[in-house]
Amino acid sequence: MKFIEIVLYASIYLGIVATIFYILSFLENMKIKKKLFRDDELPVVSIMIPVHNEEKSIESTLKSILKSEYPEGKFEVVVVNDGSTDKTLEKIKKFEGKINGKSVRIFSKKQGGKGSALNLALKKVKGEIVFSMDADTLVEKQSVKNMIRYFKEEKVMCVSPAMSLYKPENALEKFQYIEYLTGLFLRKAFSFLNSINVTPGAFSAYRKSFFDKYGGYEEGNITEDLEVSLRIQYNNYIIENCIEAPVYTTAPKTFMHLLKQRRRWYVGLMRNSWEYRKMFSPKYGDMGLFVMPTAFLSIVFCIIVTIYLFFKTLFDVKDEILFFNSINFDFPSTLNLNIYFFEKWFLLFVTNPVVIFIGFFMIIILFSLYYASRKLGKLPGAFLGFFLFFIFFSVLFGIWWIVSIFYIIFKKTVIWK
Repeated sequence: MKFIEIVLYASIYLGIVATIFYILSFLENMKIKKKLFRDDELPVVSIMIPVHNEEKSIESTLKSILKSEYPEGKFEVVVVNDGSTDKTLEKIKKFEGKINGKSVRIFSKKQGGKGSALNLALKKVKGEIVFSMDADTLVEKQSVKNMIRYFKEEKVMCVSPAMSLYKPENALEKFQYIEYLTGLFLRKAFSFLNSINVTPGAFSAYRKSFFDKYGGYEEGNITEDLEVSLRIQYNNYIIENCIEAPVYTTAPKTFMHLLKQRRRWYVGLMRNSWEYRKMFSPKYGDMGLFVMPTAFLSIVFCIIVTIYLFFKTLFDVKDEILFFNSINFDFPSTLNLNIYFFEKWFLLFVTNPVVIFIGFFMIIILFSLYYASRKLGKLPGAFLGFFLFFIFFSVLFGIWWIVSIFYIIFKKTVIWK
């Protein structure tokens, strides 16, 4: 019991210290002006879209990116059909050529995975800056231009957008919606510390020269976007974040699809972090000294507490049932049950020090949502999503990691989809 209490309070302390550190860093740096490209300085850009059986979403994605406001003649879209067997190729062929002053080129290959499709695109692009874009992503008209501006600084090798979800509908999507929105604040705070270690594959911008010098995407890597971001940081370059570039992706609609997504993310994170384990070093500043170690410590604490609470709940339920039986408790009596829970559970709950942290956690989520609303406007579905996120996130986070570690330990195969 004492060990669990130590872990629990250590995780609370770590969470509070980390959050305060990120908030102070954010407030300290938010008014610093970055060097940005003017409109007449904007370079040629190439949007790379790998597709495999994306007939349901690819047309909307292409229409969205082709509405981007950017100087004519400096914008191209390169679509790589990675062995699709549905009507994807038929649909993208409709866009081939010149549309709105933008060039659309299409290439086809045998199915080899997202990394291989992006590597083919890298050989075909003409742009100085390249974007990786998923086939189920939508962007605002100004997002590309706003992201490109950050490449004025030569050491900037990547710029990430403000990722959000497109029209979350069911409860699970709204839960993820809040997760993405809270991530907007954290990603911006990490950018001030030059500590972004994941660049969204759905829509991120890279300097083409980085791939020319350090090689393309790692084919077969289940989180190729994460590997590239770690490679950029490993070579001491800068990853920026552009909160003025809203980008919308779709979310898993069922629990099993969400579990598979997170299993891929977390297994990929563990594998790539091990490959770049030398980054846990003072040489990499705040990222190596604080951000990455804190993240992994938080994961360890969360797993231990999740396992403990699961078994503790089982034993507590058993003890309560035995206690009720021993006093011949009248279960049908709602009044007695309410009085009992009020006296024994509610008072214990509100006097538990952990509640202080829970309240603190709620405030941080609300602060993150306020920040997101200032940047993205109205947040439909955020009210329900907030309570779902608050109630279930810690438990689900622990479950996702336990499953992912199981796959790592027993060397089970994890595929991209």
